Amino acid sequence: MPNIQISTIENLSFPFKKEGYFFYPLAKSSDNKESILLVSFEDKKFTFIVKKREKDVLIKADKITNVIPIAVIQKALSILAKESGAEIFYSNVESRKTKKAKISPYFKDINYFYNEFKNDRDILVEVGFGSGRHLLYQALKNPNSLIIGLEIHRPSIDQVLRRLEVEGIKNVLVVNYDARIFLEFLPSNSVSKIFVHFPVPWDKKPHRRVICEDFINESIRVLKKDGSLELRTDSDNYFKYSFELFLNLNKSSMEIYKNRDLEVSSKYEDRWRRLNKNIYDLIFKNEEISKEKEKMPPLDFEKSILFSKIKAKFKKEKILEKDFFIHFENLYEIDKEEGLLKISLGAYQKSEHLYLLISKEGMEYIPSNILPSYANLKAHNKLKEWLYG
Repeated sequence: MPNIQISTIENLSFPFKKEGYFFYPLAKSSDNKESILLVSFEDKKFTFIVKKREKDVLIKADKITNVIPIAVIQKALSILAKESGAEIFYSNVESRKTKKAKISPYFKDINYFYNEFKNDRDILVEVGFGSGRHLLYQALKNPNSLIIGLEIHRPSIDQVLRRLEVEGIKNVLVVNYDARIFLEFLPSNSVSKIFVHFPVPWDKKPHRRVICEDFINESIRVLKKDGSLELRTDSDNYFKYSFELFLNLNKSSMEIYKNRDLEVSSKYEDRWRRLNKNIYDLIFKNEEISKEKEKMPPLDFEKSILFSKIKAKFKKEKILEKDFFIHFENLYEIDKEEGLLKISLGAYQKSEHLYLLISKEGMEYIPSNILPSYANLKAHNKLKEWLYG
């Protein structure tokens, strides 16, 4: 993760604004082990973890609030290092990457699909596009279609965004979001194909697999009649596990292939073929026309609350319900009226990790891309009971 190690942070006077970045006052943790620095740039808010150590101060990017492109985070660190006037002991922020911190037009926050997304083209979705070979191939092969690529590995996202710019490909949208939740925010009967190529097998943690009962049900809802969900894997276990899930559906139509040749292969496939590993394709064909899904209400807070009230009742604890949970992890105080509550919430198999900013102006989640999936909405309502109770 991008980080700097400097001799002191005492010369920085928070809050301050520089080159379009606004740096909030430091928020100190309840156990005094670290601080959180909140930063805003354009319409994004993200955080850094600040640790005062014996001989230096470590400021590192917070993985909870990842921002795309990484140049946005690097530029903010560069500004902090320069404005501090401190000695820099270490930095992995390359100056050539911090000159231009621009959000790519091909990268879309999940809120775009909840608030703005309108489309009259055919849609193809790829889950976990990796190096982007197959994603870009589908974009060039289907110029009149919209290709949506989902990926959580940031270097892969940056690489594909650069290629889209260089090659002038304009029919792709890239999203940094969990595919198991993303489909909930697409219209019913709007997608022709869903590709899940070489997903992580998660043999020791099967609850983390992309292919699961909820994902299959949402895939059926968003797929057009005769649309398809295509799993391609080198894992015997993943193939058998997925086959059983599809077989358990009341109605199922599948095609099975072994070592099928495609027009394009990923770097993983090239590697497996050199090792003579078997590659399996399971193609599920949708035969249903689904009802339109009602839009879920936003995860808003009707009123603010004094941070001092939250501080008085806070303790590290968990609220466990049948299909969702809330974990209160830490508390960070800016002053008596403002601060950050660090929590995780949502479904057990696909939780959200975030901060709740409590200020005089109101309350908001950071990152702001938490949306009202079924489990998130239940957890959000429970959290409001705790906050206002």
